[in-house]
Amino acid sequence: MRSVTLALALPLMSIGLTTTAAAGTCTTPGCGGEVSNNSRMPVRIANCWSGTSSTYTGDKLPCVTKVNTWSGYNADVELPAGDESKFHSYYYDTDAVRFYRGCVTKWHYWGGWTNTEDRRGKSSLWKKFSNIDHVYIDSITC
Repeated sequence: MRSVTLALALPLMSIGLTTTAAAGTCTTPGCGGEVSNNSRMPVRIANCWSGTSSTYTGDKLPCVTKVNTWSGYNADVELPAGDESKFHSYYYDTDAVRFYRGCVTKWHYWGGWTNTEDRRGKSSLWKKFSNIDHVYIDSITC
């Protein structure tokens, strides 16, 4: 029973972390948060986070100064369908994923259960995840 409780609590605890991300300190694959895009659509990821909340509503994160940039920190980019952030050096430590306005996204943590983020009739939502997390985007329907 203890292992089941721990397995359920760990993903929830990691979303609630409130530290400022330090993407510049992660220089090897697997050293930080990862995103695998298993959907048929691109998904926007960011290699920075600021503030104390674990979510941000809007299309662009305040920490992003380099939009659509694969080769810089404080950046975001569209991760293509079938791609993984761990293959892109500035995204070895991916800090956030955007759930698109008007879309339903199914996703899960490595070894976790499927979550559904329904943004129909709502603004886009960014979610921060911790350095130990691996997030899988399973499907996006708009």
